[in-house]
Amino acid sequence: MVVMKDKWLLFCVMLSVFAINCEYGITRPASNGLMLTYFSAKMIPWVWLATVPLNLLVVMLYNRYLSKIGSVKMLGTLAFATIIINVGTGIITPVFPAWILFQFAWKDIYVLFMFKQVWSLIHSSSIAAKAKVFYGVIYAMGTVGAVVGSLIPGFFAVEFGSQQLFFFTLPIYLILFLGYRKAVQLQQKPVEGEPLQEVADPERSSKGFAIIRRSPFLIAVLCLVLLMQVSVGLMECQFNNHLERTIADLDLRTQYMGRMVSLMNIVSGLLQLLGAGTMVHLLGVRKSHLAIPLMLLANVMGVMAIPSFAIVSFAFVFTKAIDFSLFGILREMLYIPLKPEEKFQAKAVIDVFVHRSAKAVVSICILGLNFVAGAELLSWVSPAAAGVLILWLGVVWFSLRHYLPQKQSV
Repeated sequence: MVVMKDKWLLFCVMLSVFAINCEYGITRPASNGLMLTYFSAKMIPWVWLATVPLNLLVVMLYNRYLSKIGSVKMLGTLAFATIIINVGTGIITPVFPAWILFQFAWKDIYVLFMFKQVWSLIHSSSIAAKAKVFYGVIYAMGTVGAVVGSLIPGFFAVEFGSQQLFFFTLPIYLILFLGYRKAVQLQQKPVEGEPLQEVADPERSSKGFAIIRRSPFLIAVLCLVLLMQVSVGLMECQFNNHLERTIADLDLRTQYMGRMVSLMNIVSGLLQLLGAGTMVHLLGVRKSHLAIPLMLLANVMGVMAIPSFAIVSFAFVFTKAIDFSLFGILREMLYIPLKPEEKFQAKAVIDVFVHRSAKAVVSICILGLNFVAGAELLSWVSPAAAGVLILWLGVVWFSLRHYLPQKQSV
């Protein structure tokens, strides 16, 4: 039975998740449009490289101060920093274009920590005891927020202007902060002795790496996450280059990107609801893990056969939707039979550090291809992505066959 306090707690959590996704859906297309306008797609790999040390710095500060200031103040600090950076982007970028370089790097970091704060709250609350009932609703509300947010630049970027879209961060993040603070106030006693709020462990990352080194299975999972993100990054690079060449106007670029992000989230939501369970039921876990790179390989082959802007846009949307839905769900299933320290410490390294560091691997690949191919870079990206997907198939076939049965219940 769901008590009234749980209902209000669930509402506040859903409001927080909705706000995070909605804000990101609005500002991400604008950030991408400004980046392409002021610095072109060639600069993006360099910014991705700079994201890695910035991410490490934020992680270090987060781990150092979370236990000292508490979860509400930490989320408030991150929200305030994001408001300053994003609102500053809307004001400063026209006269100081280099500001967008920092915002473009920050956008992939702050959203990760916002979700980390919210999910830490969820895992230590009474909602966690009713995961099967509530988690699907929370994920669904996040998808709705992403779709609603991306519709704003998708249909109003030309009317509002790309820079003005960053001003939405202020009201939406005020709602996020109020919803999160209320959720913490409503939070019941910790479940089964767990702490009320997450206390950062400075040694968690080093312990996680040590656990991964001792486990061939976790090394294989790490490789799967890395290969997925590398393939996503290569497709994103290709899409950005085509977007830059095809649409010259800043606001039209932002509008097109908003529509692609909206479509991406709709497809992802449908796959979350209908695709994953059906795939695992019919194929089993191991064959499902083989099916994902095969689908993405067919996707890449389509781009190689017809390298038009429309096909590249579809391939980009499909790749990102698979990452957000089928791959994410199947990746989580790999952690089910693991020991507690593997589920939390090793998982944190794989899902956070490796997930973000993959941007550096993509950057090195793109810069290397640019050095070799020069003006013919775009004709090399798809073959490189195909090579990554074939390697992915090899990891699943040879490294996971001893760990994953042909059939496994969802």
